[in-house]
Order: sequence, then structure tokens, then C-alpha cells
Amino acid sequence: MGFDWIEPVYDILAKIVFGSRLQRAQLRFIDQIHRQQTSREPADSSVLSAPVSVLLLGGGTGWLLQQILQRCQPVRVLYLEASGRMLARATRRILHQPFSIEVRFQTGDEQTIPADEQFDVIITPFVLDLFTRATLQHRMIPRLLEALRPGGIWLVTDFVPAQGWWQRVLLWSMIRFFRLTAGIEARQLPDWQLLMSQAGLVCRDRQSAVGGMVSAEVWER
Repeated sequence: MGFDWIEPVYDILAKIVFGSRLQRAQLRFIDQIHRQQTSREPADSSVLSAPVSVLLLGGGTGWLLQQILQRCQPVRVLYLEASGRMLARATRRILHQPFSIEVRFQTGDEQTIPADEQFDVIITPFVLDLFTRATLQHRMIPRLLEALRPGGIWLVTDFVPAQGWWQRVLLWSMIRFFRLTAGIEARQLPDWQLLMSQAGLVCRDRQSAVGGMVSAEVWER
């Protein structure tokens, strides 16, 4: 089923329910892309600074991609999206923008990443909560870890268990809605933070948002 069916209303629904808070959460650590490039600059100033490559997995309709291109200037971006309609909309969003950055749009998931390709930065905005613990532990996290260069960072923005009763009801309703409309496999929020830690990643920074329902985090390999 996938997200093709709800592509026309996806951004509208998010705006109605959360306003701009989900977008602000995704931007919380976006400056880490620039810092990653600075940290890779060679000691010899006569040598060109090391370029930064970015894998954006599940970027939806392309809003976050546009922000990254405008603010961070990576040298190369692989935009990987399972929904063909979402991908087409993201492509149209930046088609006529004056960016001199290599952006490759590809339909697929983490299993379609070329085996010999690695990235300095991986970004998964509201992706991990769509899957079961087993899928994250045995398929998604290991494959993305292989695609992340040593010393690279993984920026995660996603839902986490909430304390308030209304937040728990909202999360429960969202999961059921996306199971019905997009066929996601998750029946409850997976503990993706624990799984990333168990995979050997180290959380360098995190900040909660949306009343504790969302966490924006920086993980390092």
C-alpha cells in the first residue's frame, strides 16, 4: 500500500495536528551537517576541504531536503523514498532551484542503497517508528550502519513514548491511521533508541519536542 495514497494530504494533516513543531524538530540539529564538513577539513589549508555526502531516507515530499540544500551545502545527497508519489513531489520541489549540489532521487528503502556507497551523514525523519523492533534490529539499523562512514553521524527525529494520556491516545491513533492508510508494520512504538545503542552507535546530543512526544537526536558511529 505505502504512502502514495495519502501523499496529497500528508503535509496538510501534519500541519493540522502539530503545526510547525515537527518541522522545527527536524531542523534542530541540521547544523551538524556543516560541522561534520568542518571536522573533516584537512590540516593543510591549501587542500580542498573534505566534501560531505548525505543520505536522506524517507524524506517525504521534500521539505527537509530543500532546507538542507539551502543551509548546509553538502556535496552530494541521495534522496531515498519508498513512495513514488512522494519522490515525484520532492523532485518537483527543487527542480528549478539554483542548487549546484548533486542530488540523486531514488525510489526504494535501505536495501536499495548500493553496497559500495557510504555517507558522512544519514538522516531518518520520522521513519524508525514505522517498523517493528525485529525489522529495525535485524534489517534497517544494520544496513544503515554499513552505509555510514566511520566517524559519521546519524540524525534521527522521531516519536518516542509519551507520558500524558492525551499524547498516548494521539500516538495510538496515529499508528492505527497509518496502518490503515499506508500499511505500516508497526503496532506500537519501537524502542529505537535502545536498538541504536545496542548496535554500537553513541548518542551525542538529543532534545525533546512536542511536549516530549518527539526526540531529535545526533548519533555517531
